Amino acid sequence: MQTPCMTGAMSVEEALAVYDLLDKNGVRCWVMGGWGVDALLGRVTREHKDVDLLVLISDLSRYAEIVHSRGFDRKLTWSESQPIQAGAVHFDSAFVDAHPDGREIDVHVIAVDHEGAVVQFYTDPWPLPREALFDEGGIEGVTVRCVSRAAQLAMHSGYDLPEHHREDVRLLQTTE
Repeated sequence: MQTPCMTGAMSVEEALAVYDLLDKNGVRCWVMGGWGVDALLGRVTREHKDVDLLVLISDLSRYAEIVHSRGFDRKLTWSESQPIQAGAVHFDSAFVDAHPDGREIDVHVIAVDHEGAVVQFYTDPWPLPREALFDEGGIEGVTVRCVSRAAQLAMHSGYDLPEHHREDVRLLQTTE
């Protein structure tokens, strides 16, 4: 199945291309949000405007180098973002990078502590379970690292959910 890229939407091919580009260049990231739900379910359930990723702080400089060399620029810094430092460079911890063709990457920066717990660098962090990063899913048959079902449900709490997020939660709760 091919999902067409319409204005304001990111196709399957585009989302996978972003993930593949980062993965092949050594940027450890996990798909979350709408594409993360679809990866866990193993099927495309709706259109997505962007691809949401957790990115390790230790790979943030490489992430920035790769996406900026491909024409992405900072579109938005989320209100929960905190200033962080990776090496000698200062970064935001929660942001959206956009390409002139409309593709968007929504990034939240994390680390993993010595006990394996996820460390979040932004205010109002979701309560992520220890196994949050131990899952894989499939998008159109391509295996991707994604956050766990429990992590997805945690990320979809604590705010007024728009309808498509309520449907994501319903699907996660009723589908195994």
